[in-house]
Amino acid sequence: MFISCTNTEEELNIQEVELSETNSLITISNPPINLQGVDACFAENIAYDIYEETIFDVFLPKSSTATPMVIYIHGGGFRGGDKNYIYAPTNNIDYPMEIKTLLANRVAVATINYRLLDANNETEGVLKPLNDVKRALQYIRSIAKNLNVNKNQIILTGNSAGAGAALWLATNDDFKNLSSNDLVLHESTRVNGIALRQTQSSYDIENRWINDVFVDYNLVWEEFAIENIETLMQFYGISSINEYNTPEIDTYRERVDMLSSLTSDDPEIWCANIYTLVEPPIDESIAYHHAFHAREIKERADIVGVKNVTYYGRNPILFSDPSNETLVDFILRKTSE
Repeated sequence: MFISCTNTEEELNIQEVELSETNSLITISNPPINLQGVDACFAENIAYDIYEETIFDVFLPKSSTATPMVIYIHGGGFRGGDKNYIYAPTNNIDYPMEIKTLLANRVAVATINYRLLDANNETEGVLKPLNDVKRALQYIRSIAKNLNVNKNQIILTGNSAGAGAALWLATNDDFKNLSSNDLVLHESTRVNGIALRQTQSSYDIENRWINDVFVDYNLVWEEFAIENIETLMQFYGISSINEYNTPEIDTYRERVDMLSSLTSDDPEIWCANIYTLVEPPIDESIAYHHAFHAREIKERADIVGVKNVTYYGRNPILFSDPSNETLVDFILRKTSE
């Protein structure tokens, strides 16, 4: 059954579509932003898994044919944030205008929540929210016909941790699992492109951040680890530094090293780390959003032959792609290919 996007308040408030895959309902409701005449409908808090946090919202442009989609992934260091971040302008980014422009160009928009790291007793680490984002993509693909979405034209975008999650998904081989009893997992995780703002380049912090991203600053790992011990324990789901120094965590770090998994068959990347001053990573905000994360992504992408549109640095800009392509322009280009 297709969702029919309508404009009357009465229809918006009553329409419900049952999803046979989950026995859940999509209820069309009033959008959280003023669409200013753009012909689209909105549904919120759609469950893609069994957890309270695993929900998403969606804007669907009125269209007689299946539309492309962009999925927004919020930031917050995997310890905070919410899918609602795109409903108001922040950090010099007019998210509502982005949504309206995409919808006007017949690109659907989804924004997702995922489980956060437990500040007191995290046992799974960063793979928990990363796998939630993976499932969200696969679930949306599994109901693409209901949403009138072309599941073969999907772009991921995000800020900070959300950008890192998009990079992790895009640089891994397809997670599709046809042998699973869960039909959602039969869906592909390959996408047409990723657009990253204030991203991290890897979650193998010891190897990549110390030896590559921040090599200019001659950081000492032991000192950095002590200063960021709580973050390290949450990221890897451990309770002590002794537990960190094990083969199991070495393997874990390899699984979340996006730089090493970036290969020639990965999708094109748009990347901008331009909102944080280029200075030593003296606090988490600078370390997470440093321009040199984008530098390392571009360097690796250029080496393996992945197309990229990259901007990094602030006062001054250290590198600016000559195309001057914006995030929205990138999405529109990739969804029209």
